[in-house]
Amino acid sequence: MRNAKAWAKIILVSLGAIAIFSNSMAGERIMLSISYGYLFPADSGYRDIYGKSAMLPEFNLGFRIVSDLYVYGSYFSLSRNGVTPELQEPASSRQTFIGGGVAYFPSLGKHLKVYAGAGVVSANYKEEAMGVTVKGNKLGTMADVGIYFRERYIFIGLHGGYYAASDTYEGNNFKLGGARAAVVLGFIF
Repeated sequence: MRNAKAWAKIILVSLGAIAIFSNSMAGERIMLSISYGYLFPADSGYRDIYGKSAMLPEFNLGFRIVSDLYVYGSYFSLSRNGVTPELQEPASSRQTFIGGGVAYFPSLGKHLKVYAGAGVVSANYKEEAMGVTVKGNKLGTMADVGIYFRERYIFIGLHGGYYAASDTYEGNNFKLGGARAAVVLGFIF
Protein backbone atom coordinates (compact mmCIF):
# COMPACT_ATOMS: atom_id res chain seq x y z
CA MET A 1 0.00 0.00 0.00
CA ARG A 2 2.86 2.37 0.86
CA ASN A 3 4.37 1.72 -2.59
CA ALA A 4 1.06 2.59 -4.31
CA LYS A 5 0.91 5.94 -2.48
CA ALA A 6 4.48 6.74 -3.52
CA TRP A 7 3.66 5.96 -7.16
CA ALA A 8 0.52 8.11 -6.99
CA LYS A 9 2.57 11.07 -5.71
CA ILE A 10 5.20 10.62 -8.41
CA ILE A 11 2.59 10.47 -11.15
CA LEU A 12 0.71 13.52 -9.85
CA VAL A 13 3.89 15.60 -9.57
CA SER A 14 4.96 14.49 -13.05
CA LEU A 15 1.61 15.34 -14.59
CA GLY A 16 1.79 18.76 -12.95
CA ALA A 17 5.26 19.31 -14.36
CA ILE A 18 4.05 18.24 -17.78
CA ALA A 19 1.15 20.70 -17.62
CA ILE A 20 3.55 23.52 -16.74
CA PHE A 21 6.13 22.61 -19.39
CA SER A 22 3.57 21.90 -22.12
CA ASN A 23 2.21 25.46 -21.82
CA SER A 24 5.67 26.99 -22.11
CA MET A 25 7.23 24.74 -24.78
CA ALA A 26 6.16 24.13 -28.36
CA GLY A 27 5.16 20.57 -29.35
CA GLU A 28 6.67 17.19 -28.61
CA ARG A 29 9.30 18.22 -26.08
CA ILE A 30 8.29 15.92 -23.22
CA MET A 31 8.12 12.13 -23.16
CA LEU A 32 6.42 10.39 -20.24
CA SER A 33 6.13 6.61 -19.99
CA ILE A 34 4.90 4.12 -17.45
CA SER A 35 5.83 0.48 -17.89
CA TYR A 36 5.00 -2.75 -16.14
CA GLY A 37 7.00 -5.90 -16.56
CA TYR A 38 9.57 -8.28 -15.19
CA LEU A 39 12.98 -7.76 -13.62
CA PHE A 40 15.29 -10.77 -13.85
CA PRO A 41 17.83 -10.26 -11.01
CA ALA A 42 21.49 -10.55 -11.99
CA ASP A 43 22.67 -11.97 -8.63
CA SER A 44 22.35 -15.75 -8.21
CA GLY A 45 22.17 -15.46 -4.40
CA TYR A 46 19.28 -13.02 -4.73
CA ARG A 47 17.47 -15.38 -7.10
CA ASP A 48 17.92 -18.29 -4.64
CA ILE A 49 16.20 -16.34 -1.84
CA TYR A 50 13.64 -14.13 -3.64
CA GLY A 51 12.90 -15.86 -6.94
CA LYS A 52 14.04 -15.74 -10.54
CA SER A 53 11.88 -12.73 -11.49
CA ALA A 54 9.73 -9.98 -10.04
CA MET A 55 6.95 -7.89 -11.56
CA LEU A 56 7.18 -4.15 -11.03
CA PRO A 57 6.31 -0.79 -12.55
CA GLU A 58 8.81 1.73 -13.88
CA PHE A 59 8.46 5.44 -14.56
CA ASN A 60 10.40 7.47 -17.17
CA LEU A 61 10.33 11.19 -17.92
CA GLY A 62 12.31 12.70 -20.79
CA PHE A 63 12.90 16.14 -22.25
CA ARG A 64 13.92 16.65 -25.86
CA ILE A 65 17.13 18.62 -26.18
CA VAL A 66 17.59 18.53 -29.95
CA SER A 67 15.87 16.67 -32.81
CA ASP A 68 15.23 13.08 -31.56
CA LEU A 69 17.70 13.27 -28.65
CA TYR A 70 16.30 13.33 -25.10
CA VAL A 71 17.64 13.54 -21.57
CA TYR A 72 15.61 11.31 -19.32
CA GLY A 73 15.12 10.13 -15.78
CA SER A 74 14.03 6.68 -14.65
CA TYR A 75 12.67 5.25 -11.40
CA PHE A 76 11.61 1.84 -10.13
CA SER A 77 11.54 0.12 -6.77
CA LEU A 78 11.51 -3.56 -5.88
CA SER A 79 10.52 -5.11 -2.53
CA ARG A 80 10.60 -8.87 -2.00
CA ASN A 81 10.24 -11.35 0.86
CA GLY A 82 11.86 -14.78 0.81
CA VAL A 83 13.61 -17.43 2.86
CA THR A 84 17.31 -18.26 3.14
CA PRO A 85 18.21 -21.50 1.31
CA GLU A 86 19.88 -23.55 4.06
CA LEU A 87 18.24 -22.36 7.29
CA GLN A 88 14.84 -21.42 5.86
CA GLU A 89 14.90 -18.12 7.81
CA PRO A 90 12.76 -15.19 6.61
CA ALA A 91 14.49 -12.51 4.56
CA SER A 92 13.40 -9.22 3.02
CA SER A 93 14.97 -7.02 0.37
CA ARG A 94 14.29 -3.61 -1.12
CA GLN A 95 16.09 -2.10 -4.10
CA THR A 96 15.36 1.36 -5.51
CA PHE A 97 16.84 2.59 -8.78
CA ILE A 98 16.89 6.25 -9.74
CA GLY A 99 18.79 7.08 -12.88
CA GLY A 100 19.20 9.34 -15.83
CA GLY A 101 20.81 9.47 -19.19
CA VAL A 102 20.54 10.29 -22.86
CA ALA A 103 18.16 8.58 -25.28
CA TYR A 104 17.62 8.54 -29.02
CA PHE A 105 13.87 8.37 -29.81
CA PRO A 106 13.32 8.65 -33.60
CA SER A 107 10.30 7.84 -35.73
CA LEU A 108 10.54 5.10 -38.35
CA GLY A 109 7.60 5.91 -40.52
CA LYS A 110 4.22 7.31 -39.53
CA HIS A 111 3.38 5.06 -36.55
CA LEU A 112 6.61 3.38 -35.46
CA LYS A 113 9.14 4.75 -32.96
CA VAL A 114 12.29 3.16 -31.58
CA TYR A 115 14.18 4.00 -28.42
CA ALA A 116 17.78 3.52 -27.31
CA GLY A 117 19.12 5.03 -24.10
CA ALA A 118 22.07 4.78 -21.75
CA GLY A 119 22.98 6.42 -18.48
CA VAL A 120 23.89 6.12 -14.84
CA VAL A 121 21.76 4.80 -12.00
CA SER A 122 21.85 5.13 -8.23
CA ALA A 123 20.98 1.77 -6.67
CA ASN A 124 19.82 2.05 -3.07
CA TYR A 125 19.37 -1.28 -1.28
CA LYS A 126 18.47 -2.78 2.09
CA GLU A 127 18.35 -6.46 2.98
CA GLU A 128 17.41 -8.06 6.30
CA ALA A 129 18.05 -11.75 7.08
CA MET A 130 18.96 -13.74 10.19
CA GLY A 131 19.10 -10.63 12.37
CA VAL A 132 21.54 -8.80 10.08
CA THR A 133 20.72 -5.67 8.07
CA VAL A 134 22.86 -4.74 5.07
CA LYS A 135 22.18 -1.49 3.28
CA GLY A 136 23.92 0.93 0.99
CA ASN A 137 23.88 2.94 -2.18
CA LYS A 138 25.98 2.26 -5.26
CA LEU A 139 26.37 3.98 -8.60
CA GLY A 140 25.86 1.82 -11.67
CA THR A 141 24.87 1.89 -15.32
CA MET A 142 21.67 1.37 -17.27
CA ALA A 143 20.84 0.72 -20.91
CA ASP A 144 17.37 0.64 -22.49
CA VAL A 145 15.86 -0.20 -25.89
CA GLY A 146 12.28 -0.22 -27.09
CA ILE A 147 9.96 -0.36 -30.06
CA TYR A 148 6.60 1.41 -29.99
CA PHE A 149 3.46 1.96 -32.02
CA ARG A 150 2.53 5.64 -31.94
CA GLU A 151 -0.80 7.31 -32.63
CA ARG A 152 -0.72 11.08 -32.21
CA TYR A 153 0.52 11.76 -28.66
CA ILE A 154 0.21 8.21 -27.29
CA PHE A 155 2.57 5.30 -27.77
CA ILE A 156 2.49 1.67 -26.64
CA GLY A 157 5.09 -1.02 -27.09
CA LEU A 158 7.79 -3.26 -25.69
CA HIS A 159 10.77 -2.12 -23.67
CA GLY A 160 13.90 -3.90 -22.49
CA GLY A 161 16.82 -2.82 -20.40
CA TYR A 162 19.63 -3.72 -18.10
CA TYR A 163 20.41 -2.05 -14.76
CA ALA A 164 23.77 -2.93 -13.23
CA ALA A 165 25.45 -2.02 -9.96
CA SER A 166 27.44 -4.08 -7.47
CA ASP A 167 28.70 -3.94 -3.91
CA THR A 168 30.64 -6.06 -1.41
CA TYR A 169 29.66 -7.27 2.07
CA GLU A 170 32.20 -9.09 4.25
CA GLY A 171 34.31 -9.99 1.22
CA ASN A 172 31.36 -11.27 -0.84
CA ASN A 173 30.49 -9.46 -4.06
CA PHE A 174 26.84 -9.14 -5.04
CA LYS A 175 25.00 -7.61 -7.96
CA LEU A 176 22.06 -5.21 -7.90
CA GLY A 177 19.50 -4.92 -10.68
CA GLY A 178 19.45 -7.09 -13.76
CA ALA A 179 17.60 -7.47 -17.05
CA ARG A 180 14.15 -5.99 -17.48
CA ALA A 181 11.35 -6.59 -20.03
CA ALA A 182 8.12 -4.58 -19.95
CA VAL A 183 5.04 -3.32 -21.74
CA VAL A 184 5.01 0.48 -22.03
CA LEU A 185 2.30 3.12 -22.22
CA GLY A 186 3.65 6.57 -22.98
CA PHE A 187 2.75 10.10 -23.96
CA ILE A 188 4.56 12.75 -25.99
CA PHE A 189 3.69 16.39 -25.35
